[in-house]
Order: sequence, then C-alpha cells, then structure tokens
Amino acid sequence: MAGAVVGMGSIEERLKALIEDYRPARLLIVGDLVHDRSVAQEASALTGRLGESCETIVIAGNHDRQLGSEVRFLDSWESERFHFHHGHCAAETAGKIQIIGHHHPAATLRDGAGLHLKYPALVQTDGCWILPAFSPWSAGTAWKPSPASRVWICTPTRVFPLQAREPASA
Repeated sequence: MAGAVVGMGSIEERLKALIEDYRPARLLIVGDLVHDRSVAQEASALTGRLGESCETIVIAGNHDRQLGSEVRFLDSWESERFHFHHGHCAAETAGKIQIIGHHHPAATLRDGAGLHLKYPALVQTDGCWILPAFSPWSAGTAWKPSPASRVWICTPTRVFPLQAREPASA
C-alpha cells in the first residue's frame, strides 16, 4: 500500500505542475486513476484538490470501477470534435475522434549498442488517439508504428515522432 500512495503523490505533483504551467479550464482523466482499491481515499482527496484549480472530469477505467462512490466517475465525456472514454470497450462516436487510455502504449528507443529506454507513447489514427500512461506503475505496452498510425514518444523533456522502419529488403 505504501508504494501505491507514493505513486499517487507523484501523479499529483506532475499534474499540479502541468496545471500551473498550462492553466487549463478543464482536466480530463480517461480512466485508471488507481490500480486497485487500496488508494481509494487518496484518489478521492486527489480529485478534490485538483478540482480547486480547474474543472476535473474523471472517466471510469476498468481498474477504477472498484472505487464505488469514493470518486465521481463518468462513463464518457464529449466536446464538439472529441469523444473521451477509457477505451476498454467499443463506443459509438458519431464521427468524433475517440480519445482513450486503456492500452497504455509505450515505445522503446535503442542505441544499437544494447542500451534501450522505454517511454510512454501517444498513438494517433484517423478516428482514435490512444493516450500514454501517466501513472508511474504502468509499464506500458509496446506499440509499433504502422502506415495507419503515428506514434509519438513522450520523454520527460520532449515529445517526438517514432518513425516506422521500412522492411529490410532481401
């Protein structure tokens, strides 16, 4: 439990720094605010504190459903162009771009000499954007770019595109 609480503190520090830098009117959390019920009270307190800085909307993820009434969750939220939902089940979006978080994409950078670093990644397709994991306890799922998608590597200091590699010719 102590590790989970430490993780929640890290999330709060990073979110507060981003809110201070960008001053958004609204913060949307697209699910998996927690990994399990052990930090239910901390999650509730966190959303309350974040709500003091901007409107905070929390969409339920598959891990969050254990929290019951501790945190006020929505199933989804829409703007004019986007439909936000967790993404562990299909959603009808009426032509809007889906913004989801369920898959926790990641990309690995390699230097050719054996060093490799794994980072969260944003994946874009025409109708769906898959957000990188924000929590420190989500290792991320390896995601390779394809002709139908773009992958953006999210390092602590920079975001840049991961280029799809051409297949080696025989």
